[in-house]
Amino acid sequence: MVWPATIRLENASLVFTLDHTPKAVADLQVWQYDTFQAHFRDRTIEDAFVTFTLNPVGRIDHFTMVAVSPLADFSFDYQDLYFTPVKAAEKK
Repeated sequence: MVWPATIRLENASLVFTLDHTPKAVADLQVWQYDTFQAHFRDRTIEDAFVTFTLNPVGRIDHFTMVAVSPLADFSFDYQDLYFTPVKAAEKK
């Protein structure tokens, strides 16, 4: 199953959304290296670390997410997802 996510610029900041979950909107903040912290606007959704893996030419190959808190409810749907970029031609 493919569930799209979007990372966009909003007011000079990065914003992440899980497109199938309207409440899943998070502001991304640099954490360290290739990892950002996603602060979900709906505070019932646990914050997450978003870690990008780059390919040899420096483009995003994929990213994954894990909850910031080790006590987070395992049912948050982002924890087991593997995100890959959509090629420009596929977006149209």
